[in-house]
Amino acid sequence: MTAKLSAVTRERLRRFMRVERMAAAIGAGVGAVYAGAMAAPDARSLLASLLVSVPIGVISAVLTASSIAGIEMFLLPRASMRWLDALPFAAVFILKTLVYGAIAWAVIAGQPGQRLLGVVTAYDVRTGLIAAFLSLVPVAVMVMMFQAAGLVGYRTFMALLTGKYRQPFPERRFFLFVDVVGSTAMAERLGALQAHRFLAAVFSAVAEPIELWRGEIYQYVGDEIVITWVEADGVVDARALRCFFAMRAAMAADANRFVQRFGVRPELRAALHLGEVIAGEVGQVRRAIVYHGDVMNTTGRLEQATREVGCLFIASAEALASLGPPPEIRTHDLGALALRGRVEPIHAFCVEESVKSVLKRAL
Repeated sequence: MTAKLSAVTRERLRRFMRVERMAAAIGAGVGAVYAGAMAAPDARSLLASLLVSVPIGVISAVLTASSIAGIEMFLLPRASMRWLDALPFAAVFILKTLVYGAIAWAVIAGQPGQRLLGVVTAYDVRTGLIAAFLSLVPVAVMVMMFQAAGLVGYRTFMALLTGKYRQPFPERRFFLFVDVVGSTAMAERLGALQAHRFLAAVFSAVAEPIELWRGEIYQYVGDEIVITWVEADGVVDARALRCFFAMRAAMAADANRFVQRFGVRPELRAALHLGEVIAGEVGQVRRAIVYHGDVMNTTGRLEQATREVGCLFIASAEALASLGPPPEIRTHDLGALALRGRVEPIHAFCVEESVKSVLKRAL
């Protein structure tokens, strides 16, 4: 469990540093624009203004971004902050805007860059109000974008924002279909409302390992979650394969909480396949990125086959050939599986973690 947590921390630190680099670049750009607008129209005055405004912009942007990113990446994911998930979208938006706006205002009003360079200026009421406005407006826009991205997934949001899939095109993708074992019986025992809460808790518990292994949550279908990677991303460190075992480890670590709340220890099963799909945007009122191709149906059929062959995780031979399973992963050849609705059988393997790997994580 310690290794998993350290891996999560490393991934968040990587993203944190990426935010810092972006903030520094934006701050430098804002400082340069401000210097160009305020300097006298001669090269010497412009250079002098740049030498002051650019460092001030970088310092202010980095301090603001590091504070907000630190809260988003290291504070909010904690279990103690899960109460935020129960709040309406608008309430979270207002709360974050006020908190982050206050942070941005404190940085602007504190003038850390100006103090470092010895060019501190006095604030009057008018300047303070302008500073508050300049803090709240961009922060509100940023929070709205983060909240919207959280609804559809950050990678999907960026793809929609940049128009990457506006024109459909073929690409090779891994698809991981993960199902909750015995969910139908649980629904009958728990009732519809508690069953929904149970699945919501499961999906929440596995969100962190999916994030860790860079998976994109494509959709939730009943008690099933569909995760995808483009082939180039999924093969790195066998992410598309390791993700499922990380999800199971997260479930095991949270087992006591599930037993106390729902009276059951959740178990997962899954199937992994790789193939070509047509990826593109659809919809007019509500746009989404969808994938069409036989790989989707085949992965679903493989997931159903886990019940028949008594294996919790099945991966196609094509997926394993691309990934190259790491040493701690064991595979058992299932031969050519005849899948319902598919003419040609598909060569597949049962995939398990080695006993040594399981014991190492448990310790």
